[in-house]
Amino acid sequence: MPDLLTERLRTFVHEQNIHPDPLFQPYHSGVYAVVDCVFSSQARYAAVTAALNRMGKRLPDTQELRFSRFLADVQSLGAEVYAVNVLTRQRLSGRLKVEVACDVARFFVEHGIETRAKFQERDIDQSEQLVLTDLVAAVHGVGPVLARYLLILLGREDHVKPDTLLSRLLADIGGTPQSMEAMRRAVSIVAAEIGATPARLDNALWKYESGGRRSLSWKTGE
Repeated sequence: MPDLLTERLRTFVHEQNIHPDPLFQPYHSGVYAVVDCVFSSQARYAAVTAALNRMGKRLPDTQELRFSRFLADVQSLGAEVYAVNVLTRQRLSGRLKVEVACDVARFFVEHGIETRAKFQERDIDQSEQLVLTDLVAAVHGVGPVLARYLLILLGREDHVKPDTLLSRLLADIGGTPQSMEAMRRAVSIVAAEIGATPARLDNALWKYESGGRRSLSWKTGE
């Protein structure tokens, strides 16, 4: 029997006319997935888009773009100059985000993965172990939430990113703070019912919450 959070999320999606974006996956390369993941932490997404557009003038987003090519491009200028002239000087866990992104890229290269397509050759268990456990342990600045977001950007759309916005929205919908497993279960069930993936419904809910709050019918009595 569905739990209260799932029931309320189902009602919420219907009442607010929330439709997941069919073009949700924006990138061809693993490089862009990594940069988006790292630079979106504690940042306005418009700033992330601007940084990716600047990087695109040097490294176009193609299926063939390799992590080692990104590392070489950063090395050609140095991390500090690359941060100033190409990406941003924002920091994550006390480090330049470009340094964190390079560490993630280097991690994949060391594990024989150069492209998004190569990552997708891993089976479900292998990819989860690699990103959710091994990468989190290896790269300072990448925690479980960012790791799940990275999995999504690399093509694993069965995941959700339980960041602050989604957690806040689902806590409001459910009436109390929700565990990560409860959020993932509710989003997965409702996503399947509307013919979407959990990641795409997650993204649609994130966009809704980013655009400002509206009252919930079971709180207002409407």
